[in-house]
This record gives sequence, C-alpha cells and structure tokens, in this order.
Amino acid sequence: MIRSDRLLYDIAPEGFGERHCESWDTWRVRAHTMLPQFPDEVLEQWLYRHWKGVLCNWGWLDFSAMTFSKQTWNSEQILNQICTPHQDVIDKLSRRMSNPLFQRSWLVQNMQENGTWPVPPIVLEYERDLYATNGRLLKAPFNLLEGHHRFAYLKSLAESGEYIKDHHEVWVVKIPVH
Repeated sequence: MIRSDRLLYDIAPEGFGERHCESWDTWRVRAHTMLPQFPDEVLEQWLYRHWKGVLCNWGWLDFSAMTFSKQTWNSEQILNQICTPHQDVIDKLSRRMSNPLFQRSWLVQNMQENGTWPVPPIVLEYERDLYATNGRLLKAPFNLLEGHHRFAYLKSLAESGEYIKDHHEVWVVKIPVH
C-alpha cells in the first residue's frame, strides 16, 4: 500500500484548527489538483473538515488510487455489513443518544426527523482484512472511514425501534491491491 501522508500534508487546509482557516472554496480548488477523482462532498466532509484525523488515522492508505461511488444501501446492509476498528467509539456514541443533552444536537435532531443521515458516510471496500498502522484490524469487505457519529446514531435509532428510512446513501471507496 502506498502511503499518502506526504500528499495529505501538501493539501492541508492553511490554518487548519486555527481561527482563520483557509476557506472551503479556496482549498477545494487546490485539493482537486492533487485528488481530481475525489467528489466534492467527500473532500469537504472528510479531508477538509477532518484533515488532521484523516492524516493520523488513514494516512497509510493510497489516496491517489481511491475511486468513489455513491450507492444506496438498505438499513440491514448498513447495520450488518459495515465494520469499524473503532467499535468502542460507535458503542459509546450510540449510548449517548439517550442523554437529553445530546438530544439537542442538530445531527441527532436531523436524523430523528429524517430517519437517515444528512451526508453519506464514507466506507472502504477491500478484498481482505487489513491492519491499520495503530494495529487495529479493518475487517473486509466494508469498513467505516468517516461518519462514526452518523453511523452510531443510525444504529441507536434502529435498536430503539425509532423511525429510520429503509434506504440510505453511502460513499463507497475502493483501492486497488498493489
């Protein structure tokens, strides 16, 4: 697997994490020169908003070889087929849904009202299990790269018998085996 951490450093939003971060519109143009195959929605939701987390958690993936397709999956597929090496985080976030403080979150309210997420999460499809650089196992064939809050909230809604739509959009990322 080709490491992308150098590429990620090169496209870091200027001023990331500071008061005056490079605007999305300016950064988008620069990022598309290095990652032209990335859909805008994926660039914004994943790399622009979570740049440092992407670098730390996923910099070992080959970003230049990624291909994307927006797919529609049913709720059962999502809840039963998508894995994550951060299941502990998913469980913690799912439990938070019953906390009145989190009930005021715009994301929780949006998902309760609409029965799905406002932006599709990003899922890696891969042919075999992979070990991340932190030693955690990514179980094939589908692993959650981005959207842990949304995934956890959908799981919680389903488990508590609340309304969820039958189908949800998901960004599926593929990386060829080298």
